[in-house]
Amino acid sequence: MDHKRKDSSQKGFTLIELLVVIAIIGVLVGLLLPAVQQAREAARRSSCVNNMKQVGLAAHNYLSAHQAFPPGMVQPDTSIGSWNNWENASAYYLLLPSMEQQGLYDKMTAQLQVDAANAQVELYKLSRQPITNLMCPSDFSDSPDSPEGGRSNYGLSTGSTIFLGGADDCMFWSSGKQYPRANGFTSRTRALQTCSNPQAGRNQDVPRGTGKQWADGYGTEKFTDGLSNTVMAGEMLAGNGAASWRGTITKAVYPRNYVRGQSALSPADRNFITEAELTTWGQSAEAATDWFGRNGSFWGWPGHGSSLINCAAPPNWQYPSGGQGTPGMPFDGYTGLFPPRSRHPGGVSVAYADASVQFLNDSINLRTWQRLGNRQDGEVIQE
Repeated sequence: MDHKRKDSSQKGFTLIELLVVIAIIGVLVGLLLPAVQQAREAARRSSCVNNMKQVGLAAHNYLSAHQAFPPGMVQPDTSIGSWNNWENASAYYLLLPSMEQQGLYDKMTAQLQVDAANAQVELYKLSRQPITNLMCPSDFSDSPDSPEGGRSNYGLSTGSTIFLGGADDCMFWSSGKQYPRANGFTSRTRALQTCSNPQAGRNQDVPRGTGKQWADGYGTEKFTDGLSNTVMAGEMLAGNGAASWRGTITKAVYPRNYVRGQSALSPADRNFITEAELTTWGQSAEAATDWFGRNGSFWGWPGHGSSLINCAAPPNWQYPSGGQGTPGMPFDGYTGLFPPRSRHPGGVSVAYADASVQFLNDSINLRTWQRLGNRQDGEVIQE
């Protein structure tokens, strides 16, 4: 009987077919990877928004209890006479009880009442304890300070003014004109009675005769533009942790770190600096050789870059943040620009004084952004 011979050879892929399959798989991976990355970023951004909502709710809990929002700088116990001006706490100290940090708040309160040479050192340690609700998951976590430092990615707004705080707390920018030290959600304003040359009645934001070194926070009556039209807080980036960094600008530090020792900002209107004035200063800052990288690593410090921002420059501004002065901690300089910055593509998350949160595009009109930062400019925000 004849039997059909079976072909012992097995038909397989040719080299060309194999290459085609590999190419198809590569295309599919290329298509899927951006979608996966976008999904991950969406989750991180959602977490960031939730963090900002928690900050907003904590601020409103404080408002309910004290009839005012927290001030940007908290002075030590008034009975302590040995503290220096820079040995204070940020507004976040006052918000700790509403952020499930009552124990940390109690420890800081006790430390603020200690009249000792090392008191501020212990306070610094406490006010750098990591708090998850103050960390945006999209930001880098490679700062040398991050393992033990209190990384902060959310700063309360001092408004559209370029004023940051410092030696000119009690000086006025233009004779006969009233320029509040801050026109935003909060401030780090001195009380007039501590000034060497106070000008009675001109600074509407500071109480007189209270015995306090720093002003109280603002009540809702100060938000004449409405809480929903005033920025409460915006995102910040953490620096690379360097206490001092000198050299030409590189992407390794920009936009993370900020410039120090820059010339004073002298715009025609210090509440509404123009785009041309911003560009002139920004180009100068871009060529700076004095940088600092401790911003965003110390939520307990009452300064811009640590717990405060301002709304003078637009979100994710193309030029470096920074200002006058060469402080040891950000930022005690007299004038400066600390706009919100984030790792989210295209914009930043912003909390408003009514505790709502919105994602703002980088392309927002400069004057609109500044007016959102100013709680009392009286101008209508166009949707």
